Amino acid sequence: MDLLQRSVAEYEKEFEMLEKYQITDPQDPDFGGYYNKDFGVVAQNCGSAAAKPMTLYFCPQSRYYKDPRALACADGLVQHLLNHLHPDGTMDYYSCNFHSAPDTAFVTLALAKPAKLVKAETPEEKAFQKKLFLVLRRMGDGMVEEGFHTPNHRWVISAALALLNTLMPDERYVARIDQYLAEHIDCNEDGEYAERSAGGYNEINNRALLILAQDLGKTELLEYVRRNLEMMPVFYHTDFSIFTENSRRQDKGTAPYAEKYAYQYLLCGHALHDEALRAIGTAQLEACIRCGRPFPLAAEDLMLFPEAFQNLPAPAGPELFEVDRLLKGSGLLRLSRGGLNLWAVERQPAFLFLKKGGIDFYIKGGISFFNCRHLLMENIRPCGDGYEMEYEGTGQYYQPFGEYQGTNDWWEMDHSRRRTSGHLSVKVKATVTPVDDGFDIRVQTWGCPASTIRFEFGILPNVLIRGEGYRIPANAGGSLVAAKGELELFDGKDTVSVGPGFAVNDVIKGLFGAMPASEDRFNLYFNDVTNFDRRFSIRVK
Repeated sequence: MDLLQRSVAEYEKEFEMLEKYQITDPQDPDFGGYYNKDFGVVAQNCGSAAAKPMTLYFCPQSRYYKDPRALACADGLVQHLLNHLHPDGTMDYYSCNFHSAPDTAFVTLALAKPAKLVKAETPEEKAFQKKLFLVLRRMGDGMVEEGFHTPNHRWVISAALALLNTLMPDERYVARIDQYLAEHIDCNEDGEYAERSAGGYNEINNRALLILAQDLGKTELLEYVRRNLEMMPVFYHTDFSIFTENSRRQDKGTAPYAEKYAYQYLLCGHALHDEALRAIGTAQLEACIRCGRPFPLAAEDLMLFPEAFQNLPAPAGPELFEVDRLLKGSGLLRLSRGGLNLWAVERQPAFLFLKKGGIDFYIKGGISFFNCRHLLMENIRPCGDGYEMEYEGTGQYYQPFGEYQGTNDWWEMDHSRRRTSGHLSVKVKATVTPVDDGFDIRVQTWGCPASTIRFEFGILPNVLIRGEGYRIPANAGGSLVAAKGELELFDGKDTVSVGPGFAVNDVIKGLFGAMPASEDRFNLYFNDVTNFDRRFSIRVK
């Protein structure tokens, strides 16, 4: 496949859209920018967008190579960015961050790579290069002085400064990078970064560390990238969508596709001579093309590092998705059987997530016991042929002080000094045992009797639920209490069975403070009262 031509074709479509909406009136305060129906005219977006027409102008494989239209578009976008930089060299992120070095760094990352492609010969090209480098230098000043918000920002700012140091060497850039790197990379032994963001910030961290390795010679950082990329299949479903329910960032609950990691697998694999990594990158590219999703490789990467994208190995096979792995540091378990993938997550109301093709559901544990509302499972660990996890809910009563506390204001009293009594608890253990075609689930409880525990299966709509004597479309917001028997979930292609069901009452709602049932999914319920020992299976048919 001609990777560069595919990437250029995507860039050309985006350039034509940019050109259509670019503001070209010099009297307009937003001159040079472009209008987006969702955000309006945003300097950060406009600055980053300049990368594409700039790359096309200096790319011989593009039909806009040396086309004045592409250069004029890029020049206008850079001018808009220049007009909106603060005197300190930083910019605002329109919705929340002001004088933001991290947001300045993201724009720098977008512009500085294609800036390496600029070979200024004509007066117009030289004028553009001068303006571009002025903007980059001013942004570098802002990043040297200002700070950051989140863990990944340290590496993003460092990578942006490393790129600038290649274009315009400055000892301040290297000194600032060294300050950040002195904190050491926040990647644990499993390969997980602090933000646990498989759908978003893992890619950003890897991107930054790759740049630091390439542009600053910090090749030891490639091992963190390798570690993360080798971990990532824990999160891949068979269509390369990414599991994100354990994320600490805004990608939580989304299902982006993994091809944005393809260039990292190929670049890192090439640098480390690791063909297994490169094979995963090939598989992601082929899946992306086969499904008609936007091509993920950046033309500037293909032009700057052509050797990394040549002679691609055969794609990784289906065994890539057959993953059994416990990420102890992240409180996450991934198991795969019969094409059915299961994830167990600690300390969340929904503690099991399962997916087979279009059949997608979670299991949320609910309890009404004193102030306890959800089974927040902890300590996932191997046990026999499977894995177990546990929860303990506690309750107590307060005794009176017996004397005046210096105030009658309840909220001012020091309740930590009160005696307590009536200490009660409910303990729950869930065991997941893989079998050839799915999983066996066992739930055991001990402690205070008569507390209702419910299991809420949140099923993605548009599957058919089939039971003995009934069929129910799994419409969003619907519900069913399954008191007995096996149920089947059918999406028109695959079938997954669940059961036998159990229910000793009709309690399906938690008390105040509990997460409500999903309005976007069909909600299937099993329930029982403590103490019990229940087993059910989830199988591919």
